Amino acid sequence: MELLERAGFLDELRSCPAGRVVLVSGEAGIGKTALVRAFCEQDERRALWGACDALRTPRPLGPLHDIARAAGGDLAAAMAAENSRHELFTAFLDRLARPAIAVVEDAHWADEATLDLLVFAGRRMAGTSGLLVVTYRADEVGPGHPLLAVLGALATDRTVLRLALPPLSLEGVAALAGADGPAAERLHARTGGNPFFVTEALADPGRTVPGTVRDAVLARAAALDEEARAALDAIAIFPGHTLLPLVQAAPEAVDACVGAGVVVREGGRVRFRHELARLAVEDAVPPARRAALHARARADLARRGADPARLAHHAAEAGDVAAVLVHAPAAAERAFAVSANRQAADHLRQALDHADLLEPRDRAELLERYAEACTRLDRDDRALEVSREALECWRAAALLARTAHFLWLTGDSTAARAAVAEALNLARSLPPGPALAAAFTWSAFLLMYAREIPAAIETGERAVDLAERYGDRALLARALNAVGSATWFQEPDRAESHLTRAVEIALRVGDEVSVASALSNLGSGAGEIRRYAVAEEWLRKAVDWCTVRDLDRNRRYSSAWLARCLFERGEWDEAATVLAQTELEGAAPARIVALTVLGRLRVRRGEPGAAEPLDEAWRLAVRTGDLQRLWPAAAGRAEFARFEARPTGPLVRDTYDLAVRLRHGWAIGELEQFLDDPPAGAHEDAAEPYRLDPVAGARAWEAIGCPYEAAMSLTCSEAHLREALGVFERLGARPAADMAARLMRERGLRAPRRATLAHPHGLTAREADVLDLLREGLRNIEIAERLHISEKTAGHHVSAILAKLGVRTRHEAARLG
Repeated sequence: MELLERAGFLDELRSCPAGRVVLVSGEAGIGKTALVRAFCEQDERRALWGACDALRTPRPLGPLHDIARAAGGDLAAAMAAENSRHELFTAFLDRLARPAIAVVEDAHWADEATLDLLVFAGRRMAGTSGLLVVTYRADEVGPGHPLLAVLGALATDRTVLRLALPPLSLEGVAALAGADGPAAERLHARTGGNPFFVTEALADPGRTVPGTVRDAVLARAAALDEEARAALDAIAIFPGHTLLPLVQAAPEAVDACVGAGVVVREGGRVRFRHELARLAVEDAVPPARRAALHARARADLARRGADPARLAHHAAEAGDVAAVLVHAPAAAERAFAVSANRQAADHLRQALDHADLLEPRDRAELLERYAEACTRLDRDDRALEVSREALECWRAAALLARTAHFLWLTGDSTAARAAVAEALNLARSLPPGPALAAAFTWSAFLLMYAREIPAAIETGERAVDLAERYGDRALLARALNAVGSATWFQEPDRAESHLTRAVEIALRVGDEVSVASALSNLGSGAGEIRRYAVAEEWLRKAVDWCTVRDLDRNRRYSSAWLARCLFERGEWDEAATVLAQTELEGAAPARIVALTVLGRLRVRRGEPGAAEPLDEAWRLAVRTGDLQRLWPAAAGRAEFARFEARPTGPLVRDTYDLAVRLRHGWAIGELEQFLDDPPAGAHEDAAEPYRLDPVAGARAWEAIGCPYEAAMSLTCSEAHLREALGVFERLGARPAADMAARLMRERGLRAPRRATLAHPHGLTAREADVLDLLREGLRNIEIAERLHISEKTAGHHVSAILAKLGVRTRHEAARLG
C-alpha cells in the first residue's frame, strides 16, 4: 500500500541514534510493518527481521530464530548449538554491537522468552551500535497482557522511542481513493481510516468493510480461479510466512495468488500481506480440507526437522492426537530450555487434554512435568493439585518426593514431611536407584529447612552417594545443595565447597533453577550464622542471576535475605530500598523473610504499621513449623511487644524450646532475651555474643557487624549507656534511644541532647554523617571507606539526601546542608 501521512514518523526513525529501542504501536492494519519496511529500505544498516508467531502456543524465541537465520555468524551458531538462554541473549546483543536494525514484529503474540529478550536487550541497547524496533497492536494489549510488563520495564528508559500510529485522515483516504474513487467521506467512515481496510475496500468497492475485514478479503479470493483459490487455502494454514516447497499447490497457482496481490513472495517464502487476511481465508476453508492440509504440513515439516512448537500446532489443527502427544511435550522441553515457562505449561496442558490415551505411568510423568511448569510460574497451589493428580495415576517414590517439595513451597511442611516419609518407604521397597536418590534428596531438604541438621546431612550424603552411583547429575546438584545448606550450621567452613560444587554441576546440566537455589543458599546460610561478607556477595550474585533469567521466586527469596543481612548490619535505608523492590507475594519462604524484616525495621525505627507484617509472617511461619521461619518472626513480635510494655515470654517460649532441642545457637540466644523467666546465665548452646558479659558481648557484636545488637548489649552496663544511646541515634532507632535515655535518667545520669533524631531536613543520623562528608568533597568510595560501609550503600545514602533536600547535585546538597 502507498505510505501516506507517515513522513513525520519516518523522520523520527531516520533521526533516531544508534543504541535505541523503538516501539511502534497501532491497531491491526494501521501500517506498522509498512512504515518499518520503508525505513529499513532507506537505511544503510542491515535489517534483521523476526516475527512472533500466531500459533496456538508460540515457539520460544521465534523472532530470534528468524533473526539468527538471517544474521548467520556467531548468533546462528549459538542458536544451532541450543545454548542457554542467557548466552543466546548475549549473542543477540553482541550482533547489535555492529550496525544493524533488528525488527521484532507482532510482539503482542510474543512468547515468554521473547518478552524477556526484549527487556534484556532493551536495558542494554545504549551500549550497542544497533537499533531494536518492536511492533505491536496496542488495542490487543489489555490489562494482564504479558507485553505490559515489557512496556513497564522500559517505561522510564530514555533510550526508548515510542511511535503510536494514528488512522489516516480524511485527506489521506481521499489520496488513496484517487479522483475516480468512491466518496472519501463515506470510505473514511466505513474504514475508520485504517489503511489496510481502505485498501481492501478499494479492491472491491461494492462491498462494505466490517471490522474483521473478512468479507473484503474473501471477495478478492473469490475472484481467483479454482486452482489458485486452492493454493490460497494451502498458504493460509501457515501463520506468518512459509517456504514455497511446503505449499501444497502448483507453482503456477501460487504465482496467480501473488499476481492478484493477495499474497507476497519474498525469495523462497510466501506470506499474506496481513495476518488479518490470512485468518479470514483460513477460517473459510472447509474443516475437513483444513485438517487435511494441516496433516500434510505437519508431515512435511517433521521430515525437515521443524521446531516442535510448529509441529504441535499443525498436529492439533489436524486433530492428530497421537502426534500432539509426541510434539507438545517435546515443544515444552524446548520452552523449558530457554525459560519460556508459560509456553511450556501451555504445551503440556495441550498434551494433557489427550492424556487419557496414555499409560498411567506416562500420564503421571506428564502431569508432574506440568506441575514443574506451574511452580516456575509461581502457581504453587496449582502445582500441588496437579502433582496429587499424578500420584493418583502412578504412586511412585520420585513423584511423592516432588510432591513434598510442592507442599513445602505452599508452606505446609507437615504434609510435605509425610509425603517424603511415604516416598522413602516406597523407594526402600525397590532396588536402589534414582527413585531412592530423589526421595533421600527431598527428605534432606525438608530436614535442613527444619534445621534438623545432623539428620539432614546424613540423609543428604546418602542422596549424594546414590546420585553419583547412578549418574544423575541434576539430582546430584540438588543433593549437594541440601548437604551444603545444612553444613552451614555444623561445619560452616565446608559449606561453601559443597554449594559451589552444586552450582558448577547445575550449570553443566543446564538446570538454571538449581543454580539459583544453590546461590541463594550460599547467601542465606552464611547470613543466618552472621557471616555477612560471604552472605552479601552470594546473595547479590543470586539476585543478578535470577533477574537476568526471570526466576522470580528465587530472586524474591535472595532479595529478602539480602534485606535481612542489611537490616542486621544496621544498613536500614538500603534494607528498606531492597524491600521496596521485592514483591511481598509468591511462595511462603520469601514472604516470611521479607515480612519479618519489614516489621522489625518498623519496630526499630518506631514507625507505624509494624504489627501487620509481623503477624502475617508469624501466621505463615507457624504453618511451616520450621525453626528458621519461626525464630525471626517470634523475635520480631516479642521485640515489638517489649517496646509496647507487653508480655513477651508467651510469644517466644515454644519457639525457644524448639531452638534448644535443635541446638541452634543464634536462635537460642536471641529468643532467650524475651523469656519471662530467663536462666541466670545464657544457655550453653547460645551463640558466643549472648554468652559473654555485656561489654564483651557488645564488642563481639561490633566485630560481627551488628551495631544495634551491640548497643542493646551496652544498655546492660550503666557505664556504657551514653555510648549505646549514640549508636541508637546514629541508626535512627527511636524506641531504643528512648529506652536508653530513660535508663540514664533512672540512674541519675544526664542524657545528651538528641538533635540528630530531629534533623531539620528529616535526615537520619547516618545520612547526616554522609552529608558532612559531602561538604568535604568526598566521593562515594571515599565516604564508604570513612564510614566502613559499601560504596553501593554510600550511593543509596547520597540519593536519599538529595531527595530529602530537594536538590539535584551533591554540590548543591553540600551548600544547602
